Amino acid sequence: MSFNLGFFSQFVTLTFFVLFFSVGCQNRLRIGQTQLPTGPVSERPAAQPQPQPEIQPIARENGFDLQEALATPQSLLVLAIGHAEGTIDLQGNRTQAYYGHNDSGFKNVGVFSCISCGNRTPEQADRYYLEKNVQPLRERFESAARAALLPADHPMLAAAFFTLLVQSPAAATDRKGFLERMAGLKMTGITYENLLQTSVDSYRDPDTNRFEDVERFGNDESRIRADQKRRLTQVENFLRNRGVTLYPRLQ
Repeated sequence: MSFNLGFFSQFVTLTFFVLFFSVGCQNRLRIGQTQLPTGPVSERPAAQPQPQPEIQPIARENGFDLQEALATPQSLLVLAIGHAEGTIDLQGNRTQAYYGHNDSGFKNVGVFSCISCGNRTPEQADRYYLEKNVQPLRERFESAARAALLPADHPMLAAAFFTLLVQSPAAATDRKGFLERMAGLKMTGITYENLLQTSVDSYRDPDTNRFEDVERFGNDESRIRADQKRRLTQVENFLRNRGVTLYPRLQ
């Protein structure tokens, strides 16, 4: 029986080629020890859109500008303070108390219930008190607000300070008074309750932290709180009635 050497050689060569090609293809499907899938590649889920930071409106865009609000005796914040004093009604009209009323043995006149305005008429007392006692404190308030990283044009922050200033300049501006204490509002937030607490605490003695010189309320914290609550509520009502956003979100 004859053996065809040429045919055998071709057979061996073809077999070797098929085996080499098969092993080579398998090796290309491996990276390290990880077997890559040989089926169709599944689509990756679409990336979910990330929430955009909320745009924070500033107080001025909500109808409140501090300089304008304290410009004249007829300006917004001045009338709001008068409403807390009982000299201006919710509609912005003068009450009987505006023309003169007794409080703690003194005759008070004008929108600010001015005690130390002498023989001035209520209208003269308004201009005198505004120019002498209120407007000069605006820049100091704005500076303290900036130092505390708070917006000076925040309606209720400004309203709480200037309402307290008219009632008790010492509580508003002295050591550990409102100007110093309002720095804590950056952490706690400007809310009705936090403004109320800051106003009440502003009456505390800076050394003993007790109520020791608030004779009008008998140094009674509950009475002081009730009075501050009444005033803040009336200021809120007046500003809200004028369309002011009381507590704009901070940036």
